[in-house]
Amino acid sequence: MVSVSTVNTHASLKHIIKTEREMLQAMERISSGKRINNAGDDAAGAAISDRMLATVRALDMSIRNASDVLSMAQVAESAINEHSQALQRIRELSIQAATDILNAEQRIYLQTEANQLIQEMDRVARDTTFNEIAVLDGTFADRRFQIGSHEREKAVISVANMRVDKIGAYQSSTSMDEAGTAGNLASEGAVGANASVTSRVVDGDDLTITGLVGQSTIDVKAGHSAKDIVELVNAKFDSTGVSATATTTVKIEATSSDAAGSHVVTFNLFGKNTTAQAISATIDVAAAAGSSDLTNLRDSINAYTANTGIRATLSADKSNIILVQDEGEDLIIEAIDFATVSNANTKFTFTAMSQDQTDSAATQITTAVDTDSDNNNDSVRFTGQITFHSSQTFTIAGNSGGGLYEAAPGTATLNQVGSIDIRTVAGAVDALKVIDRALDRVHMERAKFGAIMSRMNVVIDNLTNVSTNQQTSRSRITDANFAAESARLAKSQILQQSGMNMISQASRTMQNVLILFQ
Repeated sequence: MVSVSTVNTHASLKHIIKTEREMLQAMERISSGKRINNAGDDAAGAAISDRMLATVRALDMSIRNASDVLSMAQVAESAINEHSQALQRIRELSIQAATDILNAEQRIYLQTEANQLIQEMDRVARDTTFNEIAVLDGTFADRRFQIGSHEREKAVISVANMRVDKIGAYQSSTSMDEAGTAGNLASEGAVGANASVTSRVVDGDDLTITGLVGQSTIDVKAGHSAKDIVELVNAKFDSTGVSATATTTVKIEATSSDAAGSHVVTFNLFGKNTTAQAISATIDVAAAAGSSDLTNLRDSINAYTANTGIRATLSADKSNIILVQDEGEDLIIEAIDFATVSNANTKFTFTAMSQDQTDSAATQITTAVDTDSDNNNDSVRFTGQITFHSSQTFTIAGNSGGGLYEAAPGTATLNQVGSIDIRTVAGAVDALKVIDRALDRVHMERAKFGAIMSRMNVVIDNLTNVSTNQQTSRSRITDANFAAESARLAKSQILQQSGMNMISQASRTMQNVLILFQ
């Protein structure tokens, strides 16, 4: 038969074991600071805690990734800034070269400096790297960066090719076809008895421009000059990213196979003026091309530049002059009359030229002679060449059968920075167009890197906040309550001590009983 004392002893031992286990658990939590030290403490809480831990560690690594992207963008932006500084200096040199006060040797000096700057730009674009990865040479395309804890949370970044043969002005110019054929705005002409020449530009010559920004249609009206169309194009720049310039350039030559010598020529000249400007000059006309002297004609035309906007430049051999209307107004010469000539072999030859003053043989118009005894006054009309510009490629679609473009105008071609030549005035002027578009491209890329840096700063801040909140949530699950666990430990220690005292007392009682039996 089991005594009451034995039963009580066993019960006390069970309580001691339980309180010891609770005391050890409380001591573990207090020493570790964690409520959950193994899955047995809280199975569901342990699983949730592990998932949160994986998220926190992924977020912390994503922060490091975003910081690397930020550093890469800072390196690339610094290199792009060097491009901007070099282009600004080349632009200064081009402006300096775009004046006739310099001689050929001095222009070579300017070109030499420009070449060195161009080479340095190319070196920077080629050799700028981050972690041994080239950034600006066109190979940094569609690079993936993980900036979150899940697969879909990524950033894809591409950097344009900033080599000098890949930046500049994308250009497309109106054609230089012979007057009377479809698809030209370069030259329009009419020769004949008292001919009154009018623009061949008609309604329906509309242009559809598709550029970096978007697409827009230019509504061309009958009689529009190149200047008019340029103004329409530039008004839509914010919609297309494509701008335009226009220049009307014509070369004049004079020959006479039968009446060589000094002769008076008169005509009416129109540029930006709407009222005829009478021009009269005595010129020396030779039988062979390249032998006439048009000095007086140049001077007579330049005397009215303020009125017409037309300036005349005499060739070195004085045999031809080049007329330029910088705004793209139609250049009209009406009522051409050699007052002192009565033979049909004395004539003017007009040749339309591109903006860079390149001849186009297809645009030559030769006048018949007019004498003081007849009234057959010849006339010609030239419309300027339009050049479209953009920092990136674009397309222009024109109506076939109109006067602006042929049926298939094609896409723009790149006039690159690496090919800049400022050894001539025309080259320097063209260089300004190229540099301005290259600067646009540089500014666009700098803005892109600025946007990347701004985004990465936001990403880092956001990921830091999310990581902090995740850690806080995890702490609520896993961290021990020191007050509660301390109280629990104290309780367990008291109970254990009480249990030990009860067992000790019961043991002494049994000893006393055994003594009685001795």
